[in-house]
Amino acid sequence: MPHGRNHDQIVRIRGRQFPYLEKRRVGSTTYFLLEQIGSTLRQRFKAFDTKAGPGGSYVLLQDWTDEPGSEQYLKVLWKLKDDGFPRVINYQRTSEGFVCILTWIDGISLEEYLKNIRTSRRPPVDATEAVRLIHGLANSVSRLSGRLGLTHGDIQPANIILTQNTSRLVLIDFGSASSTQALNERTEGDGRHRYYAAPEQWIENSPVRFHADQFSVSAIFYELLTQQIPYEGMGGRAGRPSHIAENNGRLKPPSDLSQSCRNLPRSLRQRLDDVVCKGLALKPEDRFASPRQWVDELFQIQARLRLTPDLSQTDGVLTQVIEWIIRHTIKR
Repeated sequence: MPHGRNHDQIVRIRGRQFPYLEKRRVGSTTYFLLEQIGSTLRQRFKAFDTKAGPGGSYVLLQDWTDEPGSEQYLKVLWKLKDDGFPRVINYQRTSEGFVCILTWIDGISLEEYLKNIRTSRRPPVDATEAVRLIHGLANSVSRLSGRLGLTHGDIQPANIILTQNTSRLVLIDFGSASSTQALNERTEGDGRHRYYAAPEQWIENSPVRFHADQFSVSAIFYELLTQQIPYEGMGGRAGRPSHIAENNGRLKPPSDLSQSCRNLPRSLRQRLDDVVCKGLALKPEDRFASPRQWVDELFQIQARLRLTPDLSQTDGVLTQVIEWIIRHTIKR
């Protein structure tokens, strides 16, 4: 495991010098590990390949434990071409499992972005933009499940990048290179976040399937809309066996907390509340039954939003008209 930066270890990157944690060789390529990314319990690093293309290239280096199905998952992910995930460049077996090299995604972590919103350093995301972002993320997660039969199992803001320019949400960790059993056995912070992990991930021997990813994405959706964790700050813990009875029916719909949602036409506002709350149902059987149903519902809401005029702009125009009428009435 790499230790802290040793400033005597320097790599030159595009004309500048940077300290690095250690060097790792994968195949015939040497990678310089610059910093650890995401949870300290997961071995994932921003690294640099000095030989790739003109000027070198940043990559994501991730260590995977050797669990049943890990190599099979890696072979499947090697073939995966989806803009919602980094692409696997290379991988090899190690004494403890596998090391995997993935493309680097430029942008800001969603965890940092949400923190900036809470501290008023960035404006809140409006409902239209939140739906667009989540629809794209849900599409990628659903393809992972529908086409490859994989459950990600570790969807949380620290594992998501909000990209520059095109502004989309990209998962930087596949998480699901673990068996269903392993998903239940992970420690808190290692694929089992206290807020974003679905309730069934906390129950021993409970099957963890696509519905768990649906819950995690819906929790992020809720936070984008309201700047709050669902179930009054409990998130997925609200569905633990010791809490579920008291928390059934306790979820406040986004429109109760979001002015942007309240600005939508009533029928659209209700539909948005319904899709978010259904995705956050404490029991997996009460969520959307299939990836297609979930994504189709998000698509239909997004399509409706495109056809709905920006009510905030309309309100601004009406205000200007009213002020003009008042001014001219007073002059008379």
